[in-house]
Parts: sequence; structure tokens; C-alpha cells
Amino acid sequence: MVKEVKWHGDIYQISNKQSLGISEEEIIKNLRIITDKIIEQERLARKILAKKQIELEDKVYRAYGVLSNSRKLTSEECNILLSDVKLGTDMGIIKELNDLKVKKLQTFTKPANLQKYAGQTLDIYARDIKRAEVVKEIING
Repeated sequence: MVKEVKWHGDIYQISNKQSLGISEEEIIKNLRIITDKIIEQERLARKILAKKQIELEDKVYRAYGVLSNSRKLTSEECNILLSDVKLGTDMGIIKELNDLKVKKLQTFTKPANLQKYAGQTLDIYARDIKRAEVVKEIING
């Protein structure tokens, strides 16, 4: 049995729901089946999106613009924007970023990683400000 945990944006984490009584090979097999189905659906969705090029470009570049210029970003907003930017880099629309930078953005903007990066404990408001600063540093670095 596989469960799906969605976070803000369109990036998913897939993990198994049951591990007792099931072999490791069976768990891997089930995850592979689900993952292959998701990949197939993603490819179909991207073909449909590609037919509306201007709308897609507008969406991903708006997300990139907000990320690049914000003074404060909540964790939820950042994840949603990063999801759109990731789509843009994957589809070759956003040339200013590569996959490595997007992954770095996804990693360093999470609350615990952000505080470790800052070297101090931050309240939610301070994290939102620091998150926007870190995003700019990574994008411009």
C-alpha cells in the first residue's frame, strides 16, 4: 500500500504506508508502479501545458519574478512558487536557473534548514524575511 503526501505546490512525496509483513522487494515494486503512473500523467499534463505556451511562460516567469524580488516569503508561498519555477526550468522556459539551484532553493528555504543557514533560531516572521534573502542569494549567486 502506497500513500501520497502532498505539500504546498505541485511537488509530491511518495512513501509506503505499510512495511510490516511486506518484503522490501514488494515495497519497491509497488512504489515503482505508482511512480511510473505518476510520471506518465506528468508527461501528458506537460504536453497539454505546452500547447498554451504564453500562459505557461507567464505563470512560471511570474513565479520567478516574485521569488527574485520578494522581501518576505512564507514557507507555503515559497513552495508554490518554487513548484512553478521548477516546471519552468524542466520545460526549458526559465534559462536563468538550473535544476541544481532549484534543489538548493527547495532545501535551504525549509524552516529548519533556513535557521541552520542563518546560524540562529528565528521566529516565523524573521524566517519569512530570511527566506526571501536566501532565495535572492541563491538565485543571484
